[in-house]
Amino acid sequence: MTAVDDGPHIPPAGKGPAWQESWSLDWYDPESGAAGAYRLRTDWARRTAEVRTWTAIGAEVAKDVQTIVRPGDTPGGGHVGTLRFGDLLVRTVMPLRSYVVAAGRPGSEVQYTAFTEPFRFSMSGQRADPGGEYYESFGRVTGTVQAGGRALELSTYAFYRHIWGVPATDTHPVQSVRGVFGEDLFFSIVEYRTPTGRAPLGYLFEGGEFHGVEKVRFRTETDDGGTPRGCDLLIATADRRDFRIPGVVAVSTGDGPGFATFDLGRRRGGGILEVHDHRG
Repeated sequence: MTAVDDGPHIPPAGKGPAWQESWSLDWYDPESGAAGAYRLRTDWARRTAEVRTWTAIGAEVAKDVQTIVRPGDTPGGGHVGTLRFGDLLVRTVMPLRSYVVAAGRPGSEVQYTAFTEPFRFSMSGQRADPGGEYYESFGRVTGTVQAGGRALELSTYAFYRHIWGVPATDTHPVQSVRGVFGEDLFFSIVEYRTPTGRAPLGYLFEGGEFHGVEKVRFRTETDDGGTPRGCDLLIATADRRDFRIPGVVAVSTGDGPGFATFDLGRRRGGGILEVHDHRG
């Protein structure tokens, strides 16, 4: 990957409204109970953008959803530079590695810096191919967040993802989980519904290496409305390593990700658990 992959990207001719681009930054601080989810999805063909920002500090929540018609920022290749859509700003500090994200009113502003070079999981030999292009990374966010009149100086782990292209029409996410215990241990897994059944796509970073996920059982527990309450992950990697990672949701957005604590051996971390498809 190069700085051009930082985006935004020019949709190829003829792709139409099926071609989309999105950015997301999610973070959770188990010690303070604060959490944040900042999402931007653009449809360059229709000239629209959807912004979702959510910040929680204890019981105080700042939430906003905006649909923006004819956004001022348009794709032109190269690095992000500065994208501003409604109350969300994304500014590149270092292409593919570091960003400033400002969200909401009153504003929260954090700087994200990745632990490693961004990671794009190879689709070769996998049973799930969601289509399009993407990269993601784990790292640390620092800054000040605000919700309900409260402000918090933040320093915790986070997950960043950038997706563009045309998604597959026959492969859809069922549930996803991302967790981080430190710079040396983190994981990202999405379970997809495909024409041949369910299939996982993801990895676990441990021992200085990425280990591709071959099999996973989520054992997700939800409430009556389908909101995740916890999970008990059983993971088998392609290099024949097994991991069990139970998780308990501590903070919920209600209509999006749940922010959870995870345990792996003697290590405790935090992350997100999300159910995308409630058909079971």
